[in-house]
Formats: sequence, C-alpha cells, structure tokens
Amino acid sequence: MSRSRDKIFTEHPRTRARLILFSLLVLIGFSMISVKIAFLASKENKENIRYTETEGIHSRLNISDRNGYILATNLEGASVYIRPKEIQKKSLVAERLKNIFPELNEAVLLNKFNDGRKFFWLKSIVSPRQEKELFDLGQPGIYFGKREYRFYPYGTLASHVIGYTKVNEFDVNYAEILGISGVEKAFENELAAKNIPHVNKNTIHLSIDLPVQAEVENVLLEWQKRMGAKAGGVVVMDIHNGEIIALASSPKFDANKERGELEKNKDTNIYFNRAVQGVYEMGSTFKIFAVAQGIEKNLFTLDSLIDTRAFRINSRKIEDKYKFNSKSSVYEIIVRSSNVGSARLALLIGEKGLKEILSTLGLLEPVGLELKEANLTQPILPKNWRDITLATVSYGYGISVSLLHLAKAYAILGNGGHSVEPTILKQNDDSHSGSRVLKKTTSDEILKLLEAVVTDQRGTARILGSKYYRIGGKTGTAEKISLDKRGYQKDKVIANFVGLFPLKEPRFVIAAFLDEPENNFTQKPCRYASCTVVPMVKKLIERTGPLMNVTPDHNISKF
Repeated sequence: MSRSRDKIFTEHPRTRARLILFSLLVLIGFSMISVKIAFLASKENKENIRYTETEGIHSRLNISDRNGYILATNLEGASVYIRPKEIQKKSLVAERLKNIFPELNEAVLLNKFNDGRKFFWLKSIVSPRQEKELFDLGQPGIYFGKREYRFYPYGTLASHVIGYTKVNEFDVNYAEILGISGVEKAFENELAAKNIPHVNKNTIHLSIDLPVQAEVENVLLEWQKRMGAKAGGVVVMDIHNGEIIALASSPKFDANKERGELEKNKDTNIYFNRAVQGVYEMGSTFKIFAVAQGIEKNLFTLDSLIDTRAFRINSRKIEDKYKFNSKSSVYEIIVRSSNVGSARLALLIGEKGLKEILSTLGLLEPVGLELKEANLTQPILPKNWRDITLATVSYGYGISVSLLHLAKAYAILGNGGHSVEPTILKQNDDSHSGSRVLKKTTSDEILKLLEAVVTDQRGTARILGSKYYRIGGKTGTAEKISLDKRGYQKDKVIANFVGLFPLKEPRFVIAAFLDEPENNFTQKPCRYASCTVVPMVKKLIERTGPLMNVTPDHNISKF
C-alpha cells in the first residue's frame, strides 16, 4: 500500500500539490482553533476572576455507623466575601443580597459597605443555588472562595452523637473545619487526620446502628408528642462491651443548617444532649442499688421482711403513696416500689455501704464516654450524708445523674457483675468484659427482681410485658425541683425507666426518660413512669429487638 501512495505522489504532481495545500489549510485551521480556545479560556478566566483559591482546608475523615452507613462526609462548596470599594449602587446590592439571604439585615450591610473596611465575609458556605444567584448579579466586589464543608446525609438523625462543625475563616485564602460537639469534637485530631488510631481507611466507625437509631428517635418523638413532654432521651447499650447502639436526645437539630439559623429558637436549647449532659433526680430506679449492696454483703435476702410503716427522720416524714403491710419482703419493696422500705434498707447498709455500691456502679463520677459532653457531666451529689440523705438517695432524691449513668449502672447489675465502660466506637471484641466488681449471685438475684417488676401483677412496669421478649427493669418518677429550689413541683416530673433484655441471656440495657410527661389517654391524667415511659420502652424493644438480632422467646405465654 505504501508503494501505491508513493506512486501517486511521483506520477501525479497536481494531486501531490493539492494534498500539500490541503494539509496546510488543515494546519492553519487547527492553529486558528487553538488560538480561539486560548482566547475563550482567557475570557472565561477573566469572567471568573471572582473565584479565589483557598488553602488550609484538608479533607476531614468520614464518620460511619457500625455497618458502614456514612453519617458525616465532606462536600465542596463556596464561601462569599465582599470588597466594599468595588461595590456599585450599594443600596441596590444590599437589597438584592437581602432577597437571596432573607436573614441578612440591609442596614447592617450598608454600614459594612461604607465603614471603610477592605473586605468582610458574607457567608462561610452557600448552596449551589445561592452561588448561582450571586454570580448572576454580575456585581463587582462579590468574591467566591472554594470551601469544603461538612455534610450530614441523614439530617437530624443521631445529631447529638455526631455533633456539628464550624468553619474558621482566617483570611480569604485560609480556613479550617473544627468540631464543636459530639464525635466531631471528641475525635478532632483523628478526623483532621492528625492522629488516627481508631480509623479504618478514611472513616471512623461508630458503635451506633443506624436502623436502630432511626427507630429509637421515631418512637421517642412519637411518645414525646403523645405525652406532651418537653424533652426526652434514650440510651441503648451492649451490657458486655459497652457499645452504644443508639443514643437519642430530643429535641434534636440538623447540622446541615447554619448555626445562626438553628439558634433562632434559643428556648429549646437543641444542642443540649439530654441523654448525656442532663442530670436529674431519677426517683425509684435508684431503689435497686441498696438492694444490690445488701445482697452483696449478705445483709438480707429477697425474702427478708422489712418494716414498711411510715416513719420520721427528724422533721421529715418518709411514707408511701400506696398502702403496705407493716412488714414487707425485699422482693415486694422493689416490685411495688416502696419508698419506706427502700429508706429502711439504706439505713441498714449505712453511709459507707451506700456510697460503696454507688461508686462501684459509676454513679459518683462522670461516665468515661469518649464524648466531651459526658466527661464534663458531673453528678450532683449530697453535701452531707446524714440519715435523711441516705433515705432520700435510696429512692432517687437528693442526687442527680444522667441517663447514661443509669445505663452503665444497670449494665453492671445485668452482665454478671463485671465493670463496663460505655463507648461510642465499634469494638472488635464482642465478648469483652471488665473485671468483676459484684458477685454473679448478686447479679442473678437482681435480674430476678427486675423481671418480677414486669411479670408480677403488682409490678410497677407490668404493662411492659411483651409477647416476644423476657424483659426486666425498674420504673422511676421524680418531682422536679421548684424554680426557687425550696421544694418540688408536684405537677412536673421526670419519668424514667431502665431495663434489660432478653433476660434469658441479657445483652442490652435500655434507659429512657421523658421530661414533664402527662398521659391524658387514661381514665385519670397520669404522670408516673408506669403510664408514660414504660409503654414507650415496650414499643422501643419490640421494634429494635429484631434489628439487633434478638431472638424472640417463644416460651412466653402469660402476656
């Protein structure tokens, strides 16, 4: 074929000339196109001169749940800053900026345009739509800088666990993302790739199970509305390795929104993690602790009879709402929730004994969870441990702890008596357990009691009985301290419940509370945990149990 081509060129000079001419034309055309492209590129660059390169932001690591669902990641956006000297028709520009960002104040903008400053930040992050609207203004003096920003694919879901970030703007060319709360703050060094001991590839894997978390939040919100409660919280935790499977606080927030927008309704304090940071007097969920110490020290058994007649300590009368016999068994004191009986047990074990069990269960100090909010949450303890203090603390008054404290304490009681530290990180060893701090026999007796609270027809949590799972737990209702701190508000309570399931081989603890609930669907309005939180927990367990691979106990027939 090459010989034929050569023959054409040598034997047909005109053809050769035409081909040469055609090649030249092609070359010239290509050159012109290249020049045109370069010109357009140059023009485009001039038109986009308002975009500046940003240095100093490094990709932040992802956050995922235990199954790999991404809870927090990075997206690229734009920040906006203004050079006032370049702004023309300042009043008109201020008006148009107000149309794009309704939250802006025109008067404030005009002042910034005219006060002599060289530049000011308009927005740290804008949406693609807002970016286009700003660019379409064609207004000199409006500049864009590339920014990475944090994006939370599931919006409000697990917001108090994940936390939120802010962008620190140092100048037009330098910014950084900083964690402000939750995991974003607790693992700032890891997420910023400064130190990555817990990181798998580019992701921190949490212990949270997203489907379980979603169900917990949905049920909590549903019940909060139904009971007219101000707020609420739920903790679901593995009692053996301390993994937090779900942690919910309501109200919650959407970290995708700017903080200024979120803070418009300051009364709700939506950033406050009520399951971790909130400390409350928890009422009767404390009664099990004195019993545990008494059994541990062989001071009494579940069959031991205790004086349950009302009595006084100095001027303070200790009495029960419901009538008890002059003597009741330890079993009945817990099942029917006697304040008098609980106070008698606390006085029996004494100050040293009560403090010892509370300390063993981690109720006298902050919980060692990775979240900074937990580490800073100090229980409110009595100043003096007099007899009246022992009595009231035994039934959950005069001492304030968080929901997470209760979850940890009941986990130790339910896992055979081993210490356990809650964690928000996925653990590699599912069978991990700490050192023994209580006898297994003590744990076994406590589990019997907690199940009886649910199964006994006199039990305060009897409506928790499930067709699917054996459940044990304890109710607690505590009147809230009055605003002047001189007494209690009888019409405002903290209602809570802490339970363990499945009781055949306990795996999980669930702790839940509602702030100022009232059940108006009963014959008489009811504020007690038995009619507010307990039915909520029943729904929580039955919805989340299958998601956590908890096999139903088909031998249950009484419910």
